[in-house]
Amino acid sequence: MQYWKAHFRDALHDADIEIINTEEDYGTEPLSFTLDDVTFCGTSLGDLHLKDDTQYREASKKFSLLKWGGHHSKFSSPYLYDLQGYELEVEIPVHVLRKSDEQLIPGSLFLSFKFIEPDRSKSRVILMCDDTRVYPDDVSVREFSLSVDGSCYKSAAKTLRFEAALEDICRQIKDSYSIKCCFTCQYSDYSPYGNDDYGTMLCFCRHKSDCLKVNSKDDFFSFLEGKDFDSRQETYLCEHYAPRNKASGYRGFVAGID
Repeated sequence: MQYWKAHFRDALHDADIEIINTEEDYGTEPLSFTLDDVTFCGTSLGDLHLKDDTQYREASKKFSLLKWGGHHSKFSSPYLYDLQGYELEVEIPVHVLRKSDEQLIPGSLFLSFKFIEPDRSKSRVILMCDDTRVYPDDVSVREFSLSVDGSCYKSAAKTLRFEAALEDICRQIKDSYSIKCCFTCQYSDYSPYGNDDYGTMLCFCRHKSDCLKVNSKDDFFSFLEGKDFDSRQETYLCEHYAPRNKASGYRGFVAGID
């Protein structure tokens, strides 16, 4: 379990909050926070929704919520209430290896972003509320950076996709540091079928020898497809960690690992 320091702003709030990260499997919606007696949860920072839908009336008076789902012409689904119209700054603690003395030291990822009015001309996933199309806000990312040893390394990729941002940061720090986490581990890969912004890494630590045979998508299907795995977040760290330096896996080598 981790507790992330964060600051939340919207039309009615300007407050420090604490985001709870249970670090559990992807399907459990491990991220949550409570503000103004309303709890939101989700799998990533850009995909938070009302935890208890019975609070919708109360919560809609305090927050901007996008209601979607319901009764469609061809099928029905539960209503969901996505949090919209807010700004968030978050600090995520990570472990960093300092190469000069091989010491493991604390680091912090910093994310700053806000939700803005959607550009309806852009292609996007179609969401429906009953039989009416609804449009979620767009996300504008101001900063995704790593702070360590008093220095700040900002990703050139202005995105909430940890894969793109961490790859850029790893490239910047490769001569002096490496982030010790699932993202830089030999035994984890993204799914070749696609991945979300955060927390969709497949950990194959129970199949280490097979991981070392994978250097392409074809290899992934030959040696790992169908084997059991754990769903982990990019920033997760366990006792099975090994630097990604023996095989490239499905996604390739991580910049900064020799």
